Amino acid sequence: MKKFVDYIMAQPVWKVLLYGLGILFMIFNPKIILPILFFGGIGFAWYFAKKKPNATKRNIAAIASVLAVGGTYLINPNIASTKQEEQTQATHFASTPSKKDENAKKEAEAKREKEAEEKERKAKEELERKEREEREKKEAEAKQLAAQAESAVQALENNQVTENIAPAQAAIANVADQGTKDRLTHRVGLVQNAINVRAQQAAEAERARQAAAAEQARQAAAAQQAQQQQAFVTQPQQGGYRNCSEARAAGAAPLRRGQPGYSARLDRDGDGIACE
Repeated sequence: MKKFVDYIMAQPVWKVLLYGLGILFMIFNPKIILPILFFGGIGFAWYFAKKKPNATKRNIAAIASVLAVGGTYLINPNIASTKQEEQTQATHFASTPSKKDENAKKEAEAKREKEAEEKERKAKEELERKEREEREKKEAEAKQLAAQAESAVQALENNQVTENIAPAQAAIANVADQGTKDRLTHRVGLVQNAINVRAQQAAEAERARQAAAAEQARQAAAAQQAQQQQAFVTQPQQGGYRNCSEARAAGAAPLRRGQPGYSARLDRDGDGIACE
């Protein structure tokens, strides 16, 4: 070792600096320097042993190769430890999100929640709009049906005949509002009562007319019979009527057997009725 130190002290300054830089490179970048130092030491040891024999330089080259091999074994655990630490840190960073990532995640969740709320609000508004349109449509249809029923009842009231009752009742059956339906049904009932009263009055008038006509016919028959009797009294009792024309003029024809004025000569077919 003393010889190595003496050798170093005997070298020029630039060589010492070069050796120092080599040592520094070996320390700070061993993965590159150590292989170069190892193969370079072997090469120089062979060179100073065979080509240009120099025991001191050969020994220095050999020592450099040995140091390179030893340094390689020494730095491997550090390298493995460094790699393991780097992997551990990378795993830690991958598994443990940073504060920025957490904020971004929270913002994304808040955005999704806001979008979901907005979507739900729009769906609710759309449902309410459809329900409102459906309700307005039903109300419009109900108003239209009520107007049609009102028109049918008015037509019945303006022309109170039995044929207009059924259309009015059918139109009322389509009305949804119970109050409107009851009111229109009451009006139809009033018209029906009026039609029934008029029909009853007409029937009573017809019966009265028929009774008056029957009475008038009876009175006419009685007057005719009285006239015939009076005409028979004025005729000669023995000869009676001279012919059927005279009997008809007197209003006595036809003459039946047994009646005043009957004569066999006026009864040509002998059936007992003369001047038929």
